[in-house]
Amino acid sequence: MKILICCNLGMSSSILMKRIREAAQRRGIDLTIAAVANADIRDEKGKWDVCLVGPQLVYAVANIKTQLGIPVASVEPRVYAMADGDKALDFAVGLMEG
Repeated sequence: MKILICCNLGMSSSILMKRIREAAQRRGIDLTIAAVANADIRDEKGKWDVCLVGPQLVYAVANIKTQLGIPVASVEPRVYAMADGDKALDFAVGLMEG
């Protein structure tokens, strides 16, 4: 599974990225994950299965989805703020499965 996390500068998502990676390891899920800034999203087309967007960018979800052509959704603010890797991973898996 390949998850991209997008936020304003690619920094606030780094903690969530780490926690998602830890959750995937505990579950035995083969995971590739990265965090990028919204400004760099166009360089990511064709590399990912799903994109999680920080709640501060909820307004950009449709645009990001158009650019990447994959499932894209904003992470629930509480999950993002608490860096809940398990819930974020569940969300990504559900998003990818449709």
